[in-house]
Amino acid sequence: MTDDGRAYGRQAGSWDPELVEVGAGTPAGELLRRYWHPVAQATEATATPREIRVLGEDLILFRTASGEPGLVTPRCCHRGTTLFYGRVEDDGIRCPYHGWLFATDGRCLDQPCEPDRGRNLDRYRQPWYPVVEYHGLVFAYLGPADRQPAFPRYDIFEDLADDEEVVIIDHFAFGGPSEAPCNWFQTHENSMDAYHVFILHNAISGPQFDPRLEIWPDVSWQRHDWGVSCSQDRRLPDGTTLHRVTETRMPTIRVIPTPTLSVLGKTNNMSWALPIDDTTTRVYALVRKPRSDAPQGLPVYGEGKSWFDLSPEEHQHYPGDYETQVGQGPMTLHSEERLATSDRGVSLVRLQFKDQVRVVAAGGDPVGTSFDADGPPIELIAGNYIIDGETDD
Repeated sequence: MTDDGRAYGRQAGSWDPELVEVGAGTPAGELLRRYWHPVAQATEATATPREIRVLGEDLILFRTASGEPGLVTPRCCHRGTTLFYGRVEDDGIRCPYHGWLFATDGRCLDQPCEPDRGRNLDRYRQPWYPVVEYHGLVFAYLGPADRQPAFPRYDIFEDLADDEEVVIIDHFAFGGPSEAPCNWFQTHENSMDAYHVFILHNAISGPQFDPRLEIWPDVSWQRHDWGVSCSQDRRLPDGTTLHRVTETRMPTIRVIPTPTLSVLGKTNNMSWALPIDDTTTRVYALVRKPRSDAPQGLPVYGEGKSWFDLSPEEHQHYPGDYETQVGQGPMTLHSEERLATSDRGVSLVRLQFKDQVRVVAAGGDPVGTSFDADGPPIELIAGNYIIDGETDD
């Protein structure tokens, strides 16, 4: 760039591969493969095989007639045709080419063209991944078998009353389609960008949340073993303080208590960013609520329109999280950024992620994983808390 700041002559920018590359064998991809990821809604696992893409890998999701979900690679281990056209049966999925039947754990159960329908079935196995269903989402683990952590549970979704339920919100942040054409990390780190709320969601696009969030807060960030939290304290007119806490958890979890402040106290929701590949992201959220209540709403723009009702020109007038995060490009160019004081939370998220990339590369286990299947649920700290007087964070 020239001395007077002109664009002419600038060098091409680059991204940080330790943050954004999700493929198998990449440093960040190997870190991501040490955790469980939501890969689909449970309703998407059916007797009709479904193509899905996770961490850059193309896979086939299905559900046997006995109700067990399965996740396998598409290419049949026999002669290589795709199991997308396979027939799902009681015990597994049958290849359409020569009829080999595979269980959800990849074991070959039947070879109808072979003597005795397969005398050496145990010699053949379709590549597969383990899955767990949790409150209507299918989670998968794509990492090494000997480092598979216990599936995590979360305190806010435990011990539901009869009049409560957990529902899925399947859209991008607070407005947008279910998939976004950009890298997952630039959507994830936004959770620790406290100050964009006052610009993007207020000054630029108009107030979109509870008016109490328009009060300028005292902001601080803290790094934990499991992630990063942000505390925002707003002195309210009645003398109380709104102590709002958001959090990110390794590697893809963000916990943003409802900005409408319709739920006070501990958060009732959390979400996961699914890296579909390097340049595509899907966001899944779970919300705990009374059965009689509607799911938490989306912000409104302009004349009371939702994000989905805006015209292309109106999206320019009322940009939101989708526009600003996708607007960074398929993979943001870190070399062209100029971070400042208000970006401390973003910096902490990046530093922790890169630290854990190196832990895994050195043969260690990353933070936020547990191998105790009987351990207690994970306790979240995020929430909207009304307290008397000042806080000590």
